[in-house]
Amino acid sequence: MTRPPVWPQELSDETPLPYRTWKVLDLIDGHLSAAEVARLAGVSEDEVAQALAEAAGRAESHQRLMRPVDASLQQEITRVLGSLIGPIAGVLVEEAVEELGPAPRAGTVFQRISQELEPQQRSAFAHLARDQGLA
Repeated sequence: MTRPPVWPQELSDETPLPYRTWKVLDLIDGHLSAAEVARLAGVSEDEVAQALAEAAGRAESHQRLMRPVDASLQQEITRVLGSLIGPIAGVLVEEAVEELGPAPRAGTVFQRISQELEPQQRSAFAHLARDQGLA
């Protein structure tokens, strides 16, 4: 007998999730089987597993975006951005951190930096930051 599905540990009410994922997770109570959750949500058991995997990934990303930017993280953000725009990255990151005050959250820093980038650079920066485990 398989155990009933449970929420990923990192998931909180503050984690942004798409509706298709929330409609599945809303039914997960630690008692219903995956088959019962699937039936009630109107999805397949595979989609229940996909929703759990997506929720776990988004929860981890949300935690990374909520962490304060310290010197080490600032250096990593500068390195990733620098691979796209060159040495000016250091200036952009430093200005963003200074403007946002003491211990700004990573997500806020990423948003501030993104405002200075062209759309194509913004997209590439977001992908690289996620690939590098920064966002």
